[in-house]
Amino acid sequence: MAATIKQIAGRLNVSVATVSRALNDLPGVGEKTRRKVRRTAAELGYVPDFHARALVSGKVPFLGLVVPDITNSFFPALALAVEEAAAASGQSLILLNTNWRRDRLAQALELLSSRRVSGLIVAEPLDAAILDSVDLETVSSGLVLAGVEAPRGTGLCSVMVDDRDGGMQVGRHLVECGAHRIAFVGGPAESPNSRDRLEGLTIGLGISGGAAAIVSVTDGAWTEESGYRQADRLLRDMVPDAIFAANDLLAIGVMRRLVESGIAVGRGVALAGYDDTHVVSLTSVPITSVAQPTAQVGSLAVKLLGQMLSGDSGCGDAVLKPSLVARSSTLEFSNLHVLAPRDAQGA
Repeated sequence: MAATIKQIAGRLNVSVATVSRALNDLPGVGEKTRRKVRRTAAELGYVPDFHARALVSGKVPFLGLVVPDITNSFFPALALAVEEAAAASGQSLILLNTNWRRDRLAQALELLSSRRVSGLIVAEPLDAAILDSVDLETVSSGLVLAGVEAPRGTGLCSVMVDDRDGGMQVGRHLVECGAHRIAFVGGPAESPNSRDRLEGLTIGLGISGGAAAIVSVTDGAWTEESGYRQADRLLRDMVPDAIFAANDLLAIGVMRRLVESGIAVGRGVALAGYDDTHVVSLTSVPITSVAQPTAQVGSLAVKLLGQMLSGDSGCGDAVLKPSLVARSSTLEFSNLHVLAPRDAQGA
């Protein structure tokens, strides 16, 4: 049976209050006594009583993380980074998944706030309707968005990735690979991330000059099946030179439909995704994708949350840069349409 604070106090012949202060890093205890208390606590197998701490502080030493799709490998990678950073600060993690359902999102926020967790990290968009539907008063000083923009006028903080820059990198790369007609397979029409990636693609094509243009824009859920359906609609009308899918799950769905149509990915149509999840390097033709600094997003979100919880009201948004990882799904297209003509001329 684990030791209690009273037993530790009895062993050291000090007061229970002294032991409590030493274990909770509170003032009023000398460093020598603090070390003795901690050493004795470890020897006796003392386990902190989180419920007792919560009665004193009004908070429990847990961070809540809400993600929209635990099957998308971007979010488990984010959760791992958040958990590592939380553990380093002496806290544990409660993870809830919403499956992109607004009712589940509202339930998750309400549940975590009612449990009086130390703070919340939310990895999907929040709007005024969601914020008005739940009572976030208990965590209003400790709520950070990860990978998505904070709603305007709310004063919430976020750690974001520059999706416009990522889309721009894709646009420039596809032009450099020799693509002229580019299709965009997007996420939900209301998604700021999808819109920013499309806007970046447009900017990238403009910067690169030439005759490249976006010839098709579709939208749908952030799923592999949605990518398949959007590609199916696209191929009924045309076969573009290149397709930019707004995330990797969409890109994999597009690849399935291209293969079924007998179109060689990389050789017949260039294909790029977004997130650079592990799976795109393992497909039959490895897929070019935009890598997000996922671990940095998670660790910065926890750091920002810690600053807020310590009373720092000067929280500012952090914007990180993505980087394009080129693979065979676009490089083979480049070899055929850019390098081949030079080779034919004896260059």
